[in-house]
Amino acid sequence: MKAWYSYQRNKYSGDTAYYDLHGKSWYDKLESELPVIREKTMRFLQSDVDVHEYFNSKMVEGSKWESITFLFWGLRNEKIIAQGAAIMEHFVDIPGFVSLSISTLQPRTHIKPHHGDTDAIYRIHIPIHIPAGLPDCGLKVNGIDRSWLDNEMIVFNDACMHEAWNMTDKPRMVLIMDVIREEFLLAKKQICRNVLSSFKYQFFTLKFKFIKKWPGWAKDIVRNYLKYFKKAALR
Repeated sequence: MKAWYSYQRNKYSGDTAYYDLHGKSWYDKLESELPVIREKTMRFLQSDVDVHEYFNSKMVEGSKWESITFLFWGLRNEKIIAQGAAIMEHFVDIPGFVSLSISTLQPRTHIKPHHGDTDAIYRIHIPIHIPAGLPDCGLKVNGIDRSWLDNEMIVFNDACMHEAWNMTDKPRMVLIMDVIREEFLLAKKQICRNVLSSFKYQFFTLKFKFIKKWPGWAKDIVRNYLKYFKKAALR
């Protein structure tokens, strides 16, 4: 079984929108710790931490989509990890754990429909502050709407077309965690390198728009060049 990546020229054909991970020991443990994780995260957000807007503004309508990153596809933000050590301790022992961030959708913000980076992960939303349910605030994956609930995590397939919105007058906050699916665990580092090089490529094309006009083989050369440096970063 091969992982799918967003930079591939074939469209994603999978149809699994959401996953039910109940029964996995790490997931059940995490679910039982939700009140503690929420309390620690709210306390953390009251401190002086680095907040960044999502780099591709074309994906966002309305106000802002902001994040605080602990771990990004295996790359550690040591400053944030040190500040948020009490939060990180809930996740570090999870097999395949590769990303963690606090995601804030400011009031009246819409993340446009898009495919994520790969189907090799479980994308998990952990509720921190949910101002309302559907239709005012929610997530749509492969045409299926879901509300975030205070006592429930949402696990979905990031490769499927999805979007999110917050049309209330208060921010929506979730922890976003990525966990490599069991069948891809042995390829964990390769998956991280592939996705990181894809993100770097997106940065390049936003800055140097002429790259988008290049033929496919030329774009692949750029991606492979970027992948080499991401391999060194993840050693």
